[in-house]
Amino acid sequence: MTRRNLLALAGLAPLLRAGDAPVHAVLEAVARSESIDPTLRQVCDELGARPAGTPAMRRAVDWALAEFRDIGVDEAHAEEFTIPMLWQEGDTRVEVLEPVAFQVQAAATAWSPPTRRKGIEAEVIDGGSRAGDIERLGAAVRDKIVLMRLDEVRTFYDLGIEQRDAIVALREAAAAGAAALLLVSTRGDRLLYRHIHSVNGEIDPLPSALVTREDGLRIARLLDADKTVRVRLRLPNHIEHDAPDSNVIAEIRGREKPDEIVLLGAHFDSWDMGTGCLDNGVNVTLVIEVARAIVRAGVRARRTIRFALFSGEEAGLLGSWAYVRRHCDELDRFVAVIVHDMGLGEIEGYALNGRAELEEPLRKALEPLGRSAPQRNTTEAFFGSDHFDFLLEGVPALVAMQDTSGYVRPYHSAADTYNQVEPGQLRQRIRTAAAACFGIADLEERFGPRLDRQGVEQLLDRTQLDEQMRFLHFWDQWQSGARGRAPSGG
Repeated sequence: MTRRNLLALAGLAPLLRAGDAPVHAVLEAVARSESIDPTLRQVCDELGARPAGTPAMRRAVDWALAEFRDIGVDEAHAEEFTIPMLWQEGDTRVEVLEPVAFQVQAAATAWSPPTRRKGIEAEVIDGGSRAGDIERLGAAVRDKIVLMRLDEVRTFYDLGIEQRDAIVALREAAAAGAAALLLVSTRGDRLLYRHIHSVNGEIDPLPSALVTREDGLRIARLLDADKTVRVRLRLPNHIEHDAPDSNVIAEIRGREKPDEIVLLGAHFDSWDMGTGCLDNGVNVTLVIEVARAIVRAGVRARRTIRFALFSGEEAGLLGSWAYVRRHCDELDRFVAVIVHDMGLGEIEGYALNGRAELEEPLRKALEPLGRSAPQRNTTEAFFGSDHFDFLLEGVPALVAMQDTSGYVRPYHSAADTYNQVEPGQLRQRIRTAAAACFGIADLEERFGPRLDRQGVEQLLDRTQLDEQMRFLHFWDQWQSGARGRAPSGG
């Protein structure tokens, strides 16, 4: 036993009262912690932006390993994997040439191919604002720069619609032979952000960029006035194939069933705009601070708790997919995977991803939170975070469902910095996460079974996740067994 663990046991007495379950000592350690805000400031202000596969991400991995080892977990290491493509923006330039010259503030869309050295100069055509609008223009789009004026977003639902319509617009513009696509930002005050249009590691079929709402709507008004608008677009993006990256993995072994695992995870990577604080520095901090609280409390759950900081999430869930492939032989021992990835808002409940039978054991695990336990657990299932490849493997997968009212505007943008954080909120989120992962790991009975191939197929059908997978072009990976539970059930 390490000296740090001995010190933790020495501090157990004031944290755990007679008759209390071990989880109460963990919750008390969270309440007393003085390291939460300093850790968050390190992630947001000192590590800063952490795009997958970059030197910044490698520095972040080294920092996280040092943190876990300093905490005194039983084991911490980095697991390397390869991302198929490292994309980085060059010196993006967009300028209107006619009918009046002006510079346009813009950012290249992630995974956009570079333009030729001199860029693209072409007439702009109005591509509308809805999926299908570009397709209806037909041959008129050929060799034009298409302007897509998406609606302003205010809710998390709006954000999903925006991303769907942008993907459709890119596909339609490419199919019609457009020269490039300009997307009007869905947020005002000249705010730019970064999304991807593909999750399969492929470069987009044509160059595209996001322009500020103010500049984009100015171009749209010129088009509405029947003016001929010509634009020069230069996107000297840099693309590197097969770049090395790493996940950070740590664990605290269980006292009775150390071979059974509950995983608490969050993605560590971010886009290069802002400092990736709400997405997802707050939840990186949450994972680290839950580990710290458990060690500080000097208690162990029945089962092993494993902590994962995944990279490559923003690039298409690449880190968690690599982890699942690497650990495929031990997935039968995974009792649950819990992922946090929606900012700092109140945790209203956990998405059970189509597994209604998990509601009762989850409620039991969260009982130590008393009245503050989240009450709005849901069987909702969705694609968008690092739980998904575990779900495809039949492992019970939970995602924290949070109030996103303060999350949507800075999402993936230059505004995603520590300034978005309200002091005190994160401690409550850590408390909930600690109760969930420790409580599930400490249940007498196993939280839930691993589904076989047929069970996962039925889940995908009843939750309509199969439709999302088809739209995102990786349904074939599932059908072939390249991704998810193998057809043989192995």
